[in-house]
Amino acid sequence: MRAASALLLAVLGLASPAAAQREPGPKPVRDAAIEAIAFDARAAPPEFAADILLRLAASERVGDPEWRRELLEEAYVRAYAATDAYRVTAASSTPADTRQRAEVIASDTALTRVSLQVRAAQSMAFIDPARAREMFEWIDLDLVPGSCDSPLVPAVDEYYATLAMLARRTFADDTEGRSDALRFISLYLWRAHLPAEMPAVARALRSFRPTADEALYLEGRLRWILETSQPDPRSFSIVALDLVARFMDLEDADRHLGILNWNVTRALRDYLVVQFKGQRCSDSLSDGPAADLFNTSLKNRHVAAEAVAPLASADTRPSRFLGVAHLDRYWQTLDARRLYELGVQLRGTERNPVRDQVRMTEAWQNQAERLLIDLERWSGTREALERDYLYQKGVLYTLLVDLVPASTLRNRTLRSFVDFLRTSDRDRANRMLWFAFANRMIALTRSADRPVALDLLEESRHPVLALYGRVERTLGLPRNRAAF
Repeated sequence: MRAASALLLAVLGLASPAAAQREPGPKPVRDAAIEAIAFDARAAPPEFAADILLRLAASERVGDPEWRRELLEEAYVRAYAATDAYRVTAASSTPADTRQRAEVIASDTALTRVSLQVRAAQSMAFIDPARAREMFEWIDLDLVPGSCDSPLVPAVDEYYATLAMLARRTFADDTEGRSDALRFISLYLWRAHLPAEMPAVARALRSFRPTADEALYLEGRLRWILETSQPDPRSFSIVALDLVARFMDLEDADRHLGILNWNVTRALRDYLVVQFKGQRCSDSLSDGPAADLFNTSLKNRHVAAEAVAPLASADTRPSRFLGVAHLDRYWQTLDARRLYELGVQLRGTERNPVRDQVRMTEAWQNQAERLLIDLERWSGTREALERDYLYQKGVLYTLLVDLVPASTLRNRTLRSFVDFLRTSDRDRANRMLWFAFANRMIALTRSADRPVALDLLEESRHPVLALYGRVERTLGLPRNRAAF
């Protein structure tokens, strides 16, 4: 298996030149438990295999840099087969009880190709900076614009944050190295073409910490990126406020360097006018506030109108309104609604859950047990999609896990939760959503539930759950952090 992995890395051009030239010698002794987990991870679906290999590579028990490199290289390659290419996000106003918000929750697990490969490049930067840049160069974003019919848009902030980190930390600290770093960050900023990427671009430029001369150069590159970008009414509607805030932060940073030309603000204004006067989604709620924020930012910074004019109503009048986002609501079937209402009663209708004293009473525990029994019996046959059933049942199990205090009922709840996870991992397309709930169980291994949670995961008869249980038992709790 190791030979096959090495061959695959070589074919893809990912084998380290330094490793290829290194003289053979005695190999450091490797941790047998870590090696066994890494071996078994190769049989897992690619998202989980890559994630586990990355977790192992970050462990202090992998002390050999060459071994850590191997784990990172393999994780990077396996991420190519991940089901989803990149994360997605939606406006904060998107209701929590919708299929679209469930998509965002699934995406937040970061088991996408881009997220996993970015993690590999970040970790490689501490072992082999040049190799980390090579890995980053192979990451293909290939983002698809959003649509007014859907609230979902691409989210690749981690890509641009990593770009800035690699540019800042992986080049020599001299004039030539800094020049190479500037070329590196400029080259890959050119990939940005959607409004959803622009706040991350501004953050990356600040994080790069340019000198005054570098900042002047990057201001010109930034204007060109904005002028050649692709319109996307949906992603602009989601990031408009953040876009203004981040660009004004960048302007402030440049002025702190002594650059007093308002180039960033002027470029931002031109970009906003193009977006505002183009096509817009009919349900966009941030366009007006974004224009107000821009004008307020000018006023607060005492920008003269002849330097950068405030946005007028004519600057924000769209050429055409498009559609609105379609939302698929949850808890609509009779069974789902009844279970949801039981969960609401159990938690309480106030902002905070019912007090611990209440949850220790016999009446409350009987009510929680009733919900657990009904949840175990719920088959979800009336739900439109398997994914809908997975999400709604997972939410209710998570509610119980969060509420039920230490007791026999809690142990039974955890066991039932694991049984649900074991039997609901049936569809490749649902992997990240499934893991969003599996990760809740995995997180319990770093709490007072650690002994029970570890045993349940390892004895689950589910290869992925058992593998993560072994990872948590082997790697243990983070340093200076005890179970609580």
